[in-house]
Amino acid sequence: MSNLKHIAFIMDGNSSWASSRGVSQFDGYLCGMKNISRIVFACIKNEVRYVTFYAFSTENWNRPEHWINRFMTLSKNFFKNDPSIDQMKNAGVRLNLIGDATMLDNDLQEILFKAVADTKDNDKMDVCLALSYGGRNEIIRALRKITAKKLEITEKTIEEHLDTAGIPDPDMIVRTSGKQRLSNFLLWQSSYSELYFTHVFWPDFDEFELQKAIDDFYMRERKYGA
Repeated sequence: MSNLKHIAFIMDGNSSWASSRGVSQFDGYLCGMKNISRIVFACIKNEVRYVTFYAFSTENWNRPEHWINRFMTLSKNFFKNDPSIDQMKNAGVRLNLIGDATMLDNDLQEILFKAVADTKDNDKMDVCLALSYGGRNEIIRALRKITAKKLEITEKTIEEHLDTAGIPDPDMIVRTSGKQRLSNFLLWQSSYSELYFTHVFWPDFDEFELQKAIDDFYMRERKYGA
């Protein structure tokens, strides 16, 4: 039986959750952000060492400018002021960023890079936050780094130049809200990940729903192509 070391989450359904409750779309996003810490602590209890959250994709930049500005402001306020951030830091969580962070709002970059620096010595859990992230973009950036160094392009050199270098591939990818696709998420790393889809909206995805996903994982037989 394979140990479950790394779970990656596609946090879908925040807008639908908000619509179903008659609240604003960005109330849904805020509840979705607050749910990150709940799932982090639930994963710690289950001895999951790595967790990745798909928060903002490269394709999200195609949304209206007013939406992007509102989302960035919400993110800045959340990561700067929400008490769950300090709670995770104090629990030994180390934050990593994956994606093209240079495209983010400068103030948000400063807040996130400070959180990365403040938690660099923590070793209870690694949380990877995928912001301005796209799997194809990540692979392209990795190849550019390799060719700039005039290295041979191999699986090993690609893995060493991905944003996730040093982090094991996800054992399971969980997508909430019922959609059944990867949406350009961890395309290289997901080659042998188990996929778990649930109709539950992300803000409602709690410890019970996580346990259902974990139980499902342990009922599967992983052969890695053998």
